[in-house]
Amino acid sequence: MKKAYDIFIWCVTGLFIGAIFLLPESVPVHWNGNWEIDRYGSRYTLIILAIIPILLYYGMLLAKKVDPKRHNFQSREKTYDLFRYGLSFFFILLCCFFYYMTFFPKANGEKIMLLLLGILIIGMGNYMPRLPQNYFLGIKTPWTLSNEYVWQKTHKIGGYSFVIVGIIIAVYGLLELPYSFIVVIVGLLIDAVFSFIYSYIVFKRIETEKD
Repeated sequence: MKKAYDIFIWCVTGLFIGAIFLLPESVPVHWNGNWEIDRYGSRYTLIILAIIPILLYYGMLLAKKVDPKRHNFQSREKTYDLFRYGLSFFFILLCCFFYYMTFFPKANGEKIMLLLLGILIIGMGNYMPRLPQNYFLGIKTPWTLSNEYVWQKTHKIGGYSFVIVGIIIAVYGLLELPYSFIVVIVGLLIDAVFSFIYSYIVFKRIETEKD
């Protein structure tokens, strides 16, 4: 699986970079809150996007090797690898989205992006409870990093909240409901604040029980 994906991501990166020279000189690079293209830039700016998947894929491999808690990955290596595959593949799809919108600027970019983002967050939430305690991936607060039980509890509840937020975002994309941009930002912020507060509450509860 790893070797096959290594070959795949190198080939895709090469195709993305090569395809840049087939694009128009000016390509869409930004969308406003109404999901309308509001800025164009040089096609060569897409080189950055084209190499993000491979940088992320191997960057996460390096992160795992230098993580002070890398011994925790020994029993959960497959889970971490799923995040590597999933996140890098998401950015491959994101790059495809930019290329697609270059040729079809009137396409419903909002629907495509919301579905991609929603599926990514649902997938991450589903596997989040299996993440071992580490410094690079997951819900990292002072309390989850200092106590493994707090890490486990926070990621179990955080996984559920991720799935809920992902479903809301995906549904907004499917039904093309209004204010989707605001819903995405607010949903992710609420989820982050909730996870932060929850980890503190669990930690304080443990400290109280010790006393």
